[in-house]
Amino acid sequence: MAKIRLIILLGLILRLATATAQTADFRKLSGLARQAALEEAAFTRRAFHGRTITAFVKTDNDDILARYGCRRHARWGDISIASIPLNQLAALSREPSVRRIEAGARASLCVDTAALAVNVLPAYEATPNHSAYTGEGVVMGLMDVGFDLTHPTFYDRSTTHYRIHALWDQLSKDTIGSILPVGRDYIGTEELLAYGQTTDAESETHGTLTLGIAAGSGYNSRYRGIAFASDICLVANAVNSNAKYIDSTDIYKYTTATDVLGFKYLFDYADSQQKPCVVSFSEGYPPYLDQDDSLLSAVLDSLTGPGHILVAAAGNESINDTWLIKTAERPVAGAFIQTNKNQALYRLTAEGDARIHFYAYRGENGIPTDTLTLDSQQIPSDSVMVFAFPCGPDTLTVSCYHNASSFIDDDIWQVLLQSEQAISQIVPVALVVESEGEIQAFGSTNYSFKKNDVDPRWADAQKGHNILAPACFQAVISVGATTHQPDGKIDYYSSTGPAMNGLRKPEVVAPGTKVVTSKSHIYAPGKIVGYSEFNGISYPWGSDSGTSLSTPVVAGVIALWLQAKPDLSPQEVLALFDRNCWHPDDSLDYPNNIYGYGMPDAYKGLLDILGLTNIQTISHYQPQEVTIISDDGGLRLTFASEPTAPLKVSIYQLSGSCVFQTTLSAAGREAFIPIPPLGAGVYAVQLDTSQATHRGSCLVRFK
Repeated sequence: MAKIRLIILLGLILRLATATAQTADFRKLSGLARQAALEEAAFTRRAFHGRTITAFVKTDNDDILARYGCRRHARWGDISIASIPLNQLAALSREPSVRRIEAGARASLCVDTAALAVNVLPAYEATPNHSAYTGEGVVMGLMDVGFDLTHPTFYDRSTTHYRIHALWDQLSKDTIGSILPVGRDYIGTEELLAYGQTTDAESETHGTLTLGIAAGSGYNSRYRGIAFASDICLVANAVNSNAKYIDSTDIYKYTTATDVLGFKYLFDYADSQQKPCVVSFSEGYPPYLDQDDSLLSAVLDSLTGPGHILVAAAGNESINDTWLIKTAERPVAGAFIQTNKNQALYRLTAEGDARIHFYAYRGENGIPTDTLTLDSQQIPSDSVMVFAFPCGPDTLTVSCYHNASSFIDDDIWQVLLQSEQAISQIVPVALVVESEGEIQAFGSTNYSFKKNDVDPRWADAQKGHNILAPACFQAVISVGATTHQPDGKIDYYSSTGPAMNGLRKPEVVAPGTKVVTSKSHIYAPGKIVGYSEFNGISYPWGSDSGTSLSTPVVAGVIALWLQAKPDLSPQEVLALFDRNCWHPDDSLDYPNNIYGYGMPDAYKGLLDILGLTNIQTISHYQPQEVTIISDDGGLRLTFASEPTAPLKVSIYQLSGSCVFQTTLSAAGREAFIPIPPLGAGVYAVQLDTSQATHRGSCLVRFK
């Protein structure tokens, strides 16, 4: 998952910051919007006409957007998403009625037995033909990149019914007649299969992976997704890795606001079908700590609610040390910069005045030969300052933006480092913070911290506090990743909380390591475990790891729960997690910042929703060696091993009433039990016996 979300402060900032500050109100602009205003001021004479930025705008003036030539795409109270002409951005920001203009850069990606780990099989193995809970009647919304729309796993198991109903490809160049801000959408089986794959499918397969886990039928393989009978609606968005498909003049059309329009598209489609929807999003970016994310967070609160659930990847940010803290009790703390990129963005929070030092070391004696100090007393708030920092034969450009925040209590620093080559290839550079209060510095996996023997003093960085956005926000269910064996413990890469905004995250974990799923027949890097032939094409199955893979597992579980209770709210989902998750590490209190509530038990959660959890006579687990199906006016029981003890069979209505009961004193490997006519619906079948592998309950749908 992700990786970089940089405000690219070009050399023009040094020339234009003062002039542009007179024409645009920087205090109202997020980092990306600020960058766009600076670039527009620099390039006005180059006649880049018609360029727009997709952004959130907070204003209570209904006419102001139209007055400046903006096109409104969505609105929630006083917050709109609009396309703003870049040549009007500065003037719009100066309007008194406009309180905030916000856009963030594009996100990055977060990359068989998963169903067993979350105990989902009992939910839908009632009968091969009439499963109890499989996601039927629920829309699985998924926004990702690289979709192979023709993969047979996106049909039903018999391939007679194609289950993808709509796709918005935000990178499509075929925009004639489209009313969408970017790209176009494709509706219906004929149009979707004729389209075949998304614009970026020749270099991306991530969406084919994640969708297969969430909702794939498995075709003729054993790699079935969780909610394999759900309806599917997709958005193919823009991320860092597919930026080559975006024309340079359109780069500001693809922002966090565009992603939110994608979420809205998915929920709107479900509403048009009068069905509940869970959206799975396996992407993210390091969140800002100032107001840059405030409108995004507020809109996500409005988008989600009963029947609208949003699930996002926590991130794979625990590979490196990404968090540095200097407590109030310590005068200084520090760590060395680590990145193989030629630019890195660090975010810092500080209680009161602070000093940020950069030390460069040319020798081995532990004494820095070059230093640079950023002092909050000398750097005006809401201004950009750029410094040239000599580092041996190289020069490190340090761009600093410092401001007070209304989003959190502390001051915010955004420090961008740029070099002609990978920063870790120049002389060692340490970041050292100093103040009387607490200071925290946040990096990411791509621009992190490390130790260096050249000066052992600066070894204060550690893992954690690295949940990505949008998973870090209150309205979003954040998912971490575990191993499968032997005990489902958190894997080394999975991001852990608390989030930068202080919230306890993630909410839940699921298997994310070496999960086998569908891959695109056009582009399938990594490990391939097999192929399925369909319509003369070999479609691959392969394994991958990451919170990208655990996120659709949880989305699939929630789809099963939405089938049982279509108006399920995010708060009710969290309550179900609290009551029905199992705890991979019993030494911890739950919820916590590593596992959240734990790993969901899909079947137990269904029993809870259906009101069966409190009935002591119904087991919360399925019998290990018995398959139970409804068949021709009765129940057919198939045993993996022949019963050696009497077996009591009870059938319960969802009200908890027992409507049928009998005892099998002797049975072979298969038994048929005639039952009186029952009304159509789902019932719980309970098996009681002294033989442990034959004891348990199962949900069965009778028609």
